[in-house]
Amino acid sequence: MDGDLVSVLALTRLAESILRALGASESAAERVANSLVESDRRGSSTHGLSLLPLYAEMVSIGVIDPSAEPKVEPLSGSLARVRGNYAFGQLSGALAVESGLELLPAAGISSVVVADGAHLGRLGEWAELACESGAAMLAFTNTSGGALNVAGPGSAERVLSTNPVAIGIPSFGSLDHHVVVDFASSQVSGSRIRETINAGKAIDPDWVCVGNDAPPDLAEAFLGGYAALQPLGGNTAGHKGFGLMVAAELLAAMAGGAIAGERDKPGFSNAALFCFIDVDRFINREQWGVRLRAFRDYLSTKGCRLPGAGKNQNRESDEFNLAQHTVDGLLSVAQSLGINNGEFRSTSAAVQLTQTW
Repeated sequence: MDGDLVSVLALTRLAESILRALGASESAAERVANSLVESDRRGSSTHGLSLLPLYAEMVSIGVIDPSAEPKVEPLSGSLARVRGNYAFGQLSGALAVESGLELLPAAGISSVVVADGAHLGRLGEWAELACESGAAMLAFTNTSGGALNVAGPGSAERVLSTNPVAIGIPSFGSLDHHVVVDFASSQVSGSRIRETINAGKAIDPDWVCVGNDAPPDLAEAFLGGYAALQPLGGNTAGHKGFGLMVAAELLAAMAGGAIAGERDKPGFSNAALFCFIDVDRFINREQWGVRLRAFRDYLSTKGCRLPGAGKNQNRESDEFNLAQHTVDGLLSVAQSLGINNGEFRSTSAAVQLTQTW
């Protein structure tokens, strides 16, 4: 592992202290901190505590309003809009799921759009939350015109953002997890690039396409704007990933957020479309469990596993491994805010971390 065992409780308290110092309320700080820690515990470090230095930067330039609260606007019997108001995106994501589930009983299907949601965090969290209430969920996001770092197929010019997609399908207890798919429509997310550079590791050439006059080092090329992320599918099938990226861009733009090419924005905020389906309208839960287990067993015979099956590590433990560069980033932010570091110690007196997407 790339770090030492750390206490879940101590990390959560440190994250909450940072968020409160940035201007978040106690309840908001708790919600965001728990979301980030949970991502790290599940092995999704790209959407974990390594985001806090970036969030601090976004607060400083006015892209996140730490004191704001998202609001719900009813649109019809099964439709609503969440105005994120540039609050921490985890608040907007949770409110969007809550609203969609409240609207679901009327017709068995509901949709909620999110506008100005800041960074919504790990989309899989919202899919899992819907699954816990027996609903399937589909999510499409864009970045409201900002963070354009993905090339079009056959190009090295930055055109769109990574525009992630998530799908959640409930298991109703028939498995020890729900079936959750959560991925960028590029080869990797911008967060993966950030984490790779901060960890001092090399960027995989399959992730990016490089323009003319680019320096030979891929990290330097990407940070300097000479390289862009490849759309999902890379050189062979990037047109498919690009098509998915375009669809997510447009579906999310219906929320009322910006669309790429419409206007330049400092930083970015997420717009999103969340769709919910009441699975009980289609099939008995017990029957669904039997069929889902049979499908799982079939995949197992082929050497495959269901999405979501590998994301339960560390969830019951009071400690887990956290990369040292993530700890260093947290301590750097804490020091700048005058927060007591508690039991954590940095390995570097001057931490230099990129916050690029």
